[in-house]
Amino acid sequence: MSLRKLQIKENEIKEAVLDVLAYFAVMGLRLDFDTLYSYLPVKASHLAVKKQLKNLIARGRVKHVDGKYGLAKHKYPRQKPMRDHQQALLKKAQRWSRLFKLIPSVKAISVVNSTAYGNTHKDSDIDLFIITSPNRIFITKGFLMYLLRTLRQLEDAQTSAGRFSLGMFLTTKGVKLDKDIMRTNHPDLVYRMITCIPMYGNAVWYSILKNDTYLQAKLPNYVWPKMPVRIYGSGFKYLDRLDDIAYRKHLKHTAGQAKTHHPDAFIRVRPDIINLHHKDATTKIAEKWTKIRSEA
Repeated sequence: MSLRKLQIKENEIKEAVLDVLAYFAVMGLRLDFDTLYSYLPVKASHLAVKKQLKNLIARGRVKHVDGKYGLAKHKYPRQKPMRDHQQALLKKAQRWSRLFKLIPSVKAISVVNSTAYGNTHKDSDIDLFIITSPNRIFITKGFLMYLLRTLRQLEDAQTSAGRFSLGMFLTTKGVKLDKDIMRTNHPDLVYRMITCIPMYGNAVWYSILKNDTYLQAKLPNYVWPKMPVRIYGSGFKYLDRLDDIAYRKHLKHTAGQAKTHHPDAFIRVRPDIINLHHKDATTKIAEKWTKIRSEA
């Protein structure tokens, strides 16, 4: 590699490091080296990334604290209280997932958003992203909502702390994540998906992520776990029709909600996906990221 190409590559790695650290600074989080490396959007060796981190630390742009990297000029909240709260919420999610996975149509359960990231607070809920077999998505959601509401574990307008939120469902057929998950993909989508923590059905969950070309292109250093190929049939035509009826009712109910028509709403209700973000924050996150990145 020529000196000119080497300089271009080093600069590319440096900018990528700052991009990733700036995004997680928005979330108030520092990253350890392995996580930072696996999230980089450019192909690079460990040594090349460590070299750029060393240079950035020397120039006062990056700070290494307790084994984790963050932007030197950014003020981070205390990490340990957030991690402790995160672990408590994840333990609860793990316990309840043992119950949820008994439903035959549930193929994977992942924790997403703040509880997965680790930037939790006292009012944090537990957002679940659930994968179902085809033609069972609306039956499954209806049953889970009834169960959790009956047991007072479903978040509502009055209480969210430690309760479950059921806003995201997919079938095992998957979707194009960059079209159906959020309003503004960059830089949020890749990290929002890859930080999810599977509680059940790891192979199913990671197969959906790995098969998405958008995520693959953005995560050239990520080591995907090995996953068997699985084919899911729906079977039971009566239940197929029942799920279709539930889909149409859900669509009508969602369309009639005032919050669905909020300017920031990002809604997807189809036979293969339920994605309800009545106040999608991804545009604001992108704006914060741009501001922090410019100051890095």
